[in-house]
Amino acid sequence: MMPLCAVFTGLMLLVPQSGWVLAQAKPREVGRVYWELIPQTEVWVRLIPEDPEGKPPLANLVFHAFYPGRAERDPYTGLPEWPKGAPARLTVSAEPLPLTVIRELSLRLAIDGTLIDLTGPDSRYRTLPCMVPDCAPNAVEAELDAPVLRSIVRAGSVGGVALGFPIKLVSEDRRAVGDFLARVGLAEDRAPNK
Repeated sequence: MMPLCAVFTGLMLLVPQSGWVLAQAKPREVGRVYWELIPQTEVWVRLIPEDPEGKPPLANLVFHAFYPGRAERDPYTGLPEWPKGAPARLTVSAEPLPLTVIRELSLRLAIDGTLIDLTGPDSRYRTLPCMVPDCAPNAVEAELDAPVLRSIVRAGSVGGVALGFPIKLVSEDRRAVGDFLARVGLAEDRAPNK
């Protein structure tokens, strides 16, 4: 029989927020995973923001939409379908690339010169646990509202700081956020997903 602590540790690894890792989605590609045990569907798009000075990138930005409840199944394949309606929760997480030592647990975006501190004292955020023993948190997740995501898509420039590193979202990144919004039914110029 498996010890209770091993079962609990195994369940902790199933916590949503890492669907993009399990599905191995390419950057800027909208993906999804259905968590049967929770039950919840997670839709995401992962970006690897550029460094404004041309240095190698050091962090991922992953935009997530969460849909609680059982997923509808495709009648022919039995696979979970894409969720319908607006998500219950929107987040963005800043996660280091492999072998990166972070500078700070921060996420600030400058959208056309307007600073949004997603990890400031009045913000809704949390640190994400490291999945190995004796490891300090090395990622941060912040709650988002649809208008902030829409402003990223419309912006002429988006920069900021993620985990203490300067970042810049290029037009392809902003377009990927637009694709994500369309897929979760929150794009301004499209009808909600059905």
